[in-house]
Amino acid sequence: MSLETKYQVEQAKWDALAVQQLPASSILLPEACFHDYARRSATLIGVADFLGDLHGKQVLEYGCGLGEVSALLARSGAQVTAFDLSPASVRVARKRAMLNDLEARVRLTVSAGENLPYADESFDVIFGKAILHHLDVRHGWADLYRVLRTGGKAVFAEPMGMNPVLNFVRASVPYVQKNPRGADRPLNYDEIHAWGKPFRVFHYHEIQLLSMLERGLGFGKPLVLLRRVDSVLLKRMPFLRRYCRYVVMFMEK
Repeated sequence: MSLETKYQVEQAKWDALAVQQLPASSILLPEACFHDYARRSATLIGVADFLGDLHGKQVLEYGCGLGEVSALLARSGAQVTAFDLSPASVRVARKRAMLNDLEARVRLTVSAGENLPYADESFDVIFGKAILHHLDVRHGWADLYRVLRTGGKAVFAEPMGMNPVLNFVRASVPYVQKNPRGADRPLNYDEIHAWGKPFRVFHYHEIQLLSMLERGLGFGKPLVLLRRVDSVLLKRMPFLRRYCRYVVMFMEK
């Protein structure tokens, strides 16, 4: 699939989802911030500690969607730049920033991740959640590296695509809050390493083996026992890591 065709498929998908009414939860709680959000998230393990204090930092969010994370990053003291391929999503994200009085701290752009409209070394921090698997690493890695400042940090949480059972479920089985499939493709190890190759420091952690059931069954709280079992299995039998649902990727330039 060409990049242009991929853009058309993905933009149509996310534009259609974004036209739904902006949820009442768009107004952040007074105490809400990015670090609390990351620590509660099943797929952002280690992210809050890795990024540290965001006050005064220039932060780029890859694939902002409806803008919840952009608002949380701004609430945490960052000056946020965010982009998305979907114009409808960017409009919703802009409205969310306005409703939370964060317009001055959030700058939004419609853009593809393979061709970023930002100057070299513009950002101290780059963050993305479930976005790199929508991009073509052959065209995208250079811009990711280019716009991050020397000494800066980037972190991404991405779905993995090496578990055949999970891939079948994603393609064919309905489950709670499942988005329609577009042109995305969960990452394999070659792609994970290609995104991280240019960075001075790069490491990653596979997460959610048995505990991926939290997502599939729609639980609103963690399945603590399964997370503990995952921890033991992935430590003692590392060959199982390739079958995990997600990977968290940590980069330093």
